[in-house]
Amino acid sequence: MELIIGPRTYSTWSLRGWLVMKRTGADFTTVDVRYETQAQKAALRQISPSGFVPVLKHGDTLI
Repeated sequence: MELIIGPRTYSTWSLRGWLVMKRTGADFTTVDVRYETQAQKAALRQISPSGFVPVLKHGDTLI
């Protein structure tokens, strides 16, 4: 699984997703994304259609 998150230092939603995954002991990788600029937001929409993080990717499924 792949957990796509924003900066954990100020994105509490991303931190929560990361903490849950760590706490469960699941095997996952973390991808940190930024979304300050329009280009970064556009790149995020390629990964997350809603444009929000965190996103958990498992195969072709996005949660």
